Amino acid sequence: MNLSQLINENGRKQSPYMEGLVNHLPMGQFALYQLTKDLSRVASYTEFYNDRFHVDPVSESFTPATSIHGCLGNREAYEACLALMEDEVKTHGSEAMIEKILNAYPLGMSSGLFHVTIRLAYGKEGASYDEALTEEISRALAYYVTAYRAVTPFHRKVPRDRLHENMNSLIKSPLVEKNLRQNSSLGKTMKTLYQSPAYRDQGFLIQGTVEEKVLGLLDLCLPAFDHTKSIVALHCITGLHALLVLKDYFQDFEKALDIYTTAVITHLLTIDGVAFPKPDHGPVLPSWGELIAKGASSKDVHTIKFTYTCHELYQRYSIEGLKQSLLYQIHK
Repeated sequence: MNLSQLINENGRKQSPYMEGLVNHLPMGQFALYQLTKDLSRVASYTEFYNDRFHVDPVSESFTPATSIHGCLGNREAYEACLALMEDEVKTHGSEAMIEKILNAYPLGMSSGLFHVTIRLAYGKEGASYDEALTEEISRALAYYVTAYRAVTPFHRKVPRDRLHENMNSLIKSPLVEKNLRQNSSLGKTMKTLYQSPAYRDQGFLIQGTVEEKVLGLLDLCLPAFDHTKSIVALHCITGLHALLVLKDYFQDFEKALDIYTTAVITHLLTIDGVAFPKPDHGPVLPSWGELIAKGASSKDVHTIKFTYTCHELYQRYSIEGLKQSLLYQIHK
């Protein structure tokens, strides 16, 4: 059995939803293979995951949808949306459909705690190695559409060297403190904040080039994760890697990155006890060979994905803080 057979065999039977949450299996399978190139380990992990977690099955009975847009934000329409998406991919090709969906619905890139973007990026990477994984792209696109929750973007921009100052001011603002006290769930808190014109005025984006924006996001996310070990902060980082994988599909990637920045800042604000210190360069850290060996041996799918993300981002930007954050996750 090869990788595409492992991913497709499960993907055809399993929904992207798992008891109202997220089915991580296809992402974990791909990330583990990228780290180890060992199909036997991927097969073993697949068996472990399926034994431990109950993933919602794909329903064979559903009401057909008349349009992709009609499925937007409706989890119950996954099967109907998938049927439409498979036809569209067959007609127009997966590359054209990735571009179409991302540019039609860029405000949904952080839906499901960024998993819609992560799964699509992994699907795209997988299909570049094995054409049989094109069907995983169809599943990822149907997930992207049905899980849709919109971001309302910020507009004010600040330089990278003032990010921590602005972030600490935002989290201490009466408006944000009030909303964090009033709303118990992540989704409710963010929805309320996005609906507030005052919050949108106080929020900020990052001035500069694409690289400066990406580095600025890591300046915020890595210390926030190190301080809290929060799964929310972790996904802000894995989602950033995914967005970079999908970069060429956006007609205006700088605008996409600004949308992503709004989502990251809003997600980070919801983390209990979060702080935003400037990055601290500590002692010499283990090699990537050691880190990958440890991360790939984990049974935690988030650790596997985070190992893949941190290594890929390090290849691009050589930030030692990525190693430190990964060590925190491995030892968590």
